[in-house]
Amino acid sequence: MGISPGKKGWVKKYFSIIENYEEVLNRFPGSILNAEELVYAFLQPTGFLYGHPTSFVFLEDEYLKKFTPEEAFKILLLEGLVLVDHLKDGQFNMEKLNESVYRFVDFYEKTNLEKAKKGWLNFSKLDNYGKLESIISQRVEIKANITNKLVSTYLYNSLLFHDLILYQDFISVSNSNDLTEKRSEIMLDLVKVVALAANADGDISDEEKSVFKVFLASANLDSERKKIAETFFEGQQSLHDISFKFEDSWLLKRYVLEIAILTIWSDKGATTSEKQFLDDLTHKLDLKEEDHDNSFIAIQSFVLNNQKDVMFLNGKNDVEMVLSGASKRWVKILGRNKDKLAAELKQSKELVSLITKSTKKDLSKAEKEKVKTQFYDLAKTIPSLALFMLPGGAVILPVVLKIIPNLIPSAFQENRVEEKKSSEEEEE
Repeated sequence: MGISPGKKGWVKKYFSIIENYEEVLNRFPGSILNAEELVYAFLQPTGFLYGHPTSFVFLEDEYLKKFTPEEAFKILLLEGLVLVDHLKDGQFNMEKLNESVYRFVDFYEKTNLEKAKKGWLNFSKLDNYGKLESIISQRVEIKANITNKLVSTYLYNSLLFHDLILYQDFISVSNSNDLTEKRSEIMLDLVKVVALAANADGDISDEEKSVFKVFLASANLDSERKKIAETFFEGQQSLHDISFKFEDSWLLKRYVLEIAILTIWSDKGATTSEKQFLDDLTHKLDLKEEDHDNSFIAIQSFVLNNQKDVMFLNGKNDVEMVLSGASKRWVKILGRNKDKLAAELKQSKELVSLITKSTKKDLSKAEKEKVKTQFYDLAKTIPSLALFMLPGGAVILPVVLKIIPNLIPSAFQENRVEEKKSSEEEEE
């Protein structure tokens, strides 16, 4: 059964063909991740945060080959709204689908985000499904008129992720007027951060200039806010001049940080001053150092998982550079949890055995799945390892398996002694 996100009736069609949504929503069972972390965990691997659609949340990924990036974004925006709705109520009920679709439309109309009326003459006569289709269409098409290689590769429509953060607020608070003002200020802050990230090393590359132009156009700021943003790009302001007054959720802060990382990465490298800027931004956003490292690793996993399509991975050296960066960050993350990890590994002989084996030869697909399952159990006490539950997280699994034996050799020496004893006993 096909679906065309550009044709009338596609929203209803979408809900008729997703059959495994309940199974997908149980991908992260237990209480390892909170609601905001779950939104991130489901959507980060899809590329929605980075404007580069690579997979869906509920719809089968085989549809991706048939869609244009614009059509893929329409699906992802709808899936994001469904996901946030589900996490608010604890379940997404297909029987209450009409209520959810009404809420989605109500959100866009009351926060003045909705742009559909301009292009749809009979908008008032449409039912809520028709209204939602026109709204999603207009939201996705807003930035389609920007012609730049960067837009079509990984920044196209990335600001749409903020719609979902705002929708979270909308279903939690009653005053939507406040949300409209809040959105404008957050958009301005995002553009300011992009401007400062581009300036961080004192030399703005063509790629960084393009990123700024894309975000300035995408943010849809009024003329006064545009002028303010441009003063940041011209180097007249600093991080001290951003208060981050409205960035009050972990998810939004993490998003701001990752947009900054992508801006700096747009020219394939990060200088000492750019790294310092990201450290300062992490502190200013009141995020933990672990959030900073996890954001880098999440982006590195995404990039490595999609290296054929991602613009800044053009050759072997680029891939090695990304892997090297991922290794250093994992050493830091695992090092902070060294004692806890050693204690957990002592309880998991099968995992120790698989890690030991991986240092000598490649693990089979079944063995890699076992390692991921074991890491899931470890994540209950070491949350950083929850990254492996993200679909792209497994890409850098071999890197981590190499690091662990060097970081805590005692756990593996103990295992080798036990293995030696058991083989001697067999000889007797």
